[in-house]
Amino acid sequence: MITIDSISKQYGSTVLMEKVSVSFHTDQRTGLVGVNGSGKTTLLKMLGGDESPDSGKIQKPSDLSIGYLPQEVEVMDNMTPLEIVLEPFSHIMNFEQHIESISSSMNESGVDNALKKIEKLYSAMEFHDGYSLEARAKMILNGLGVPEENWAQPVQYLSGGYRMRTVLGRLLLTAPDFLLLDEPTNHLDMDSLVWLEKFLNRHKGGMLIVSHDRDFLNRITNYTAEISNSMITLYKGNYDYYVNAKREAEDAALSRTRNLETKIAQNERFVERFKAKATKATQAQSRMKLLEKLKDELPMIAEKEKSIDFSFPDPKPSGATPLNFTDITAGYGDKTVFSKLSLLINRGDKVAIVGPNGAGKSTMLKLAAQLLNPVSGQVVIGHNATIRYFGQHQLEQLNPEATVYDTVRDQSVNTEKTFVRNILGAFLFSGDTVEKRVKVLSGGEKARLVLASILSNPGNVLLLDEPTNHLDIKSIEMLSEAMASFSGTILFVSHDEYFISQVANRIISVRPGCVRDFPGTLADYRVYVETLFAGENDSDKKESSVSQTASDQQAGKGQRIKDRELRKKLTRIIDKLERDIAAGEANIEKFTAVLNEPANALNHALLHKTTTEIETAEEMLLEWMVELEEKQAELKNTDA
Repeated sequence: MITIDSISKQYGSTVLMEKVSVSFHTDQRTGLVGVNGSGKTTLLKMLGGDESPDSGKIQKPSDLSIGYLPQEVEVMDNMTPLEIVLEPFSHIMNFEQHIESISSSMNESGVDNALKKIEKLYSAMEFHDGYSLEARAKMILNGLGVPEENWAQPVQYLSGGYRMRTVLGRLLLTAPDFLLLDEPTNHLDMDSLVWLEKFLNRHKGGMLIVSHDRDFLNRITNYTAEISNSMITLYKGNYDYYVNAKREAEDAALSRTRNLETKIAQNERFVERFKAKATKATQAQSRMKLLEKLKDELPMIAEKEKSIDFSFPDPKPSGATPLNFTDITAGYGDKTVFSKLSLLINRGDKVAIVGPNGAGKSTMLKLAAQLLNPVSGQVVIGHNATIRYFGQHQLEQLNPEATVYDTVRDQSVNTEKTFVRNILGAFLFSGDTVEKRVKVLSGGEKARLVLASILSNPGNVLLLDEPTNHLDIKSIEMLSEAMASFSGTILFVSHDEYFISQVANRIISVRPGCVRDFPGTLADYRVYVETLFAGENDSDKKESSVSQTASDQQAGKGQRIKDRELRKKLTRIIDKLERDIAAGEANIEKFTAVLNEPANALNHALLHKTTTEIETAEEMLLEWMVELEEKQAELKNTDA
């Protein structure tokens, strides 16, 4: 158990936590929620040992291994993704060379020491299943969507998203007892998200997860911890349960507060009316004591926290077809992303573009925004269409010396101070923060600032590339409500399933070599992706089984030796083989059920281990069946 005992933490005058006490069991899967700036990342840093509380203490079992994935990852630029994922196991990689090196340097005086080193290496190899490490590392990189052609390429040439996935892969391969994950889904497409969910659901240990993706939290977590008003409240249930439980608790507290306030007002009137009358003095005194008791019973109503709350002004309508992609061929250098793409976007469409990273989702938005010229074909901007584009590159284009206030005012259709401040307030910039210079803002603050600028001068066609990446859950809910009621046209890329389901009335699937209107809902698309994942996983099983050839051959050799020793007792061998075959078939069913049932987390690195055991069981089953036929033939010949 991880125990937080009366900790406090503040930065300057901002108090994040004050005498907070809470415990996390090491088998709990807890979602950590709260508005941006409430202290979620700070708590993870303190639990991971990167920061310390100002007061109080954090107690952890000495043998508990903790793995921490920060939002901003540090990566060794000269190392490849595969080297980074395997880096924690560098002491057992090249096992044979290590043994040979120790043996060759051994002398008479250091025999005991050398033997201890060799024994330690063998123990580490056995504990970490060393012979399968590289196969598991490749499986994880593949599952997280890092292209195989990049596995041997220095990460300094890869995008920030692939760097984050690489560091996440290293963490998953080490399989610590307790995971601290800060926005692990930020750079994942749905394909990789589905894979990660399955992996985490099979993880044996506990976890504390910060994520703005409420559907991800609902599928992974069974507890929810909320940071609010410098306190942490723990709820037993996933995010949806937490929302309902909190609402019920707030409603009950509000109802009790109203009842108590009514009683307090009644008793105050009684005391005020009769306290000066001698005949009622005793009763008045009794009512005064009751008043003190009633006031002490008043529940503490938590202060409502700020979140984005706005609606788009109704824009001037565009023509019937604001965007028309006609025979588009486009790409980067020698890489063709789209070939002969034709697509109509109609007025009022709210289109979610979904698909794996690298397939062309952002490219489609850049073509529509005229930020990328096609090799051939054209994107026709329709009559009266005014386009506003939000993309990650815009964060880099902000003037670092400008203030938050000036940035929005310079873009706004209305430069009145009150209007500009209201827009900024909606995006959580208030008081002195509006005078901050852009260069001191965090990535999340810059993203909110760009969105505020778009809102201050809305067009009738919005092109949004991952607009929710730096927003908290409540802000995403508010943004989705505003988008759903927007009367213009929206074309957006997002991996947030809640946001897509609330906003989109049309889904376009972009996969390598294929762009199409998906005939169904987002839930249907997820089922489709899970089907693809299952197929890819079967391929992974076959590939990973190759890495097990040596150990499988060793197991087969042992079985053949055992069979030769029992050759004289053919009847007993046949009986045993029939029992083994029945047990093997039962084991395969059991292992398959483990893979298909995420709740059945059994062991360290269960995903790999179970897959390997299925392959091994199937190979052994085939060997037993063949051997059974042979022994039956031998027994028949013997009888003859």
